[in-house]
Amino acid sequence: MNKTIRPVSISNIDFLRGSAAIAVLIWHYQHFFYPQAAVGIQDRSIQPLFSSLRWLYEYGSHGVQFFWILSGYVFFHAYSTRQNVGLREFAINRFSRLYPLHLATLLLVAALQFTSFRILGHYQIYPLNDLYHFLLNLFMISHWGLQKGWSFNAPIWSVSVEIIIYGLFFAYIKSAKVKLSTAAGWFVLTWVAFQGLDSSNVFSQCALLFILGGIVHQLHGFIARLTTGLGSAFLSIAALVTAVCVLHFKNEWSEPWVYFGLFPSAILMCASLERLNLSFGKIGHAVGNLTYASYLIHVPIQIAVMTTMDAANLDRISLAKNPLFLAGFMVAVWISSYWIFQNIELPAKQFIRRKFHPQSTDNTLQPSNYPAG
Repeated sequence: MNKTIRPVSISNIDFLRGSAAIAVLIWHYQHFFYPQAAVGIQDRSIQPLFSSLRWLYEYGSHGVQFFWILSGYVFFHAYSTRQNVGLREFAINRFSRLYPLHLATLLLVAALQFTSFRILGHYQIYPLNDLYHFLLNLFMISHWGLQKGWSFNAPIWSVSVEIIIYGLFFAYIKSAKVKLSTAAGWFVLTWVAFQGLDSSNVFSQCALLFILGGIVHQLHGFIARLTTGLGSAFLSIAALVTAVCVLHFKNEWSEPWVYFGLFPSAILMCASLERLNLSFGKIGHAVGNLTYASYLIHVPIQIAVMTTMDAANLDRISLAKNPLFLAGFMVAVWISSYWIFQNIELPAKQFIRRKFHPQSTDNTLQPSNYPAG
């Protein structure tokens, strides 16, 4: 009964990451309808296939919160049996995973925004592209309360917030045994400290949802020790169906039911199905590997396309209404993400780890997050 249940693979969780990334890409599709930076879309219903994709067009930004929960799950999965990890190794692993691609896309966006301003007299999508905000982005502190608004490759904001939570997580694994009770205790202390889940406080929201992901991981192990694989899957599916039914009958986006019902039960279901060998396998891992690149490259692609179309005096809004344009955007992002992962992200990560900590054994790909702006 004390056997530790820890699946060797989390390919289904990786697949969830890819699915969440698609939701965020569709949410950010609205950028094509911005006349210029900070001038948002006036009517969301003009976007292609709106009746079918309405929930994604209107609520896809909550992929941020889903990724924070997934991130907590993955970190607990990776470090629950590796609590002897040192600060140097932990920091190098996070830096090598996140910073090289962030720096590359930051420089790319800076060049694209400079080009847009020179040719058109205005920036695209995000308005604050000055030296001050460049430095905030350079040091990955673009959303620590020092910013004056959205800037450069703004999606990095949620990673900048999560960096602080990484520090808290490291303190947690070095000071307490990773188990369900300690994760729950950490959650309660954080909830009391921040007086609940405050959507206006991104740090409290990130912390609570990250810890929630850890609780889901530990809860999955607890359920797995008490039931068969079928029993675990049944419980998680029942929880997911309940959350979906409640949201359907409420006919509104209820954050408590989404964050504490829909998202955790979806993760539990995917983890439980993995135990039954119902896994996406290599496909799931491949999809998960591309999420960070897709997160950081989709805005540069949009800026480049929008600047080119505006410079050529094309009717960008009419073209963006076409479902084929939406499909082309999605395909372009994922093809670019594959190339970036293979030729930039993975080689840079491996080089830094070989150079600064060759003994590192952490091969986890931590979920990335997306902005709500």
